[in-house]
Amino acid sequence: MLFFLGHIFPYITITVFLTGMTWRVLIWLNSPVPFQLTLFPAPQTFTGRVMSIGWEIISFESLWRGDRILWLWAWLMHGSLAVIIVGHIVGIYTLTLEFTLIGLSPGASSALSAGLGITAGIVCFLSLMVLFYRRTAIDEVKRLSDPVDYFVLLLLLAIVISGMHMRLTSLNIDLTAIRSYLAGILTLHPIPIPRTWIFVSHFTLVNILLLYFPFSKLFHGAGFVVNRGMLTEKPPIYPTPATRAGEARFS
Repeated sequence: MLFFLGHIFPYITITVFLTGMTWRVLIWLNSPVPFQLTLFPAPQTFTGRVMSIGWEIISFESLWRGDRILWLWAWLMHGSLAVIIVGHIVGIYTLTLEFTLIGLSPGASSALSAGLGITAGIVCFLSLMVLFYRRTAIDEVKRLSDPVDYFVLLLLLAIVISGMHMRLTSLNIDLTAIRSYLAGILTLHPIPIPRTWIFVSHFTLVNILLLYFPFSKLFHGAGFVVNRGMLTEKPPIYPTPATRAGEARFS
């Protein structure tokens, strides 16, 4: 079982994740758009469009205008999740010594890295709990929810809880061994997975999430970029060539 979870399952996950992501995006990009979707006022330049999309990604401005309570917890969840992902990549690669680059001692760097990770984990856990509560307690949200919505929230909660378990307990987590294992996976030279049960559980849950990601509502991030790109298209110039051709045809 450990051989499957450590040597085979990650490659299945990577293949399905990348293939599924590419397939979904290509379907969206090739879907016909029969009419202009531009919202006004629209940016006039490519740079303006990029800035508009970037600001919406960072600020969740549309959600802020609609439901500010939901905006708060959704923003905290996404923001803390972004910190956790970046922290995992940088922290594991540098073995929590990333802040020595700005002059901190190794001990201070490890302490700051742990503090940021714990804070982001707690914020993410609380925001997920609030979002789960909304789906069970608010009638309108409950009617719009289906089983997969609860499954995704519970899966994310399980990932956060298992990660926090590694942070907050006295279990001996060998970060060097984890880095070597992940490097082996990425370089196609896998080595045995560290046998710490909580890491195996956490890593397996993350693989399940990534495996499910391209086919779930979690893919709304990529869909948002495509949709926002259409909403910020350069406004049409009237009369359009199609209109002039139509006038010529019926004249």
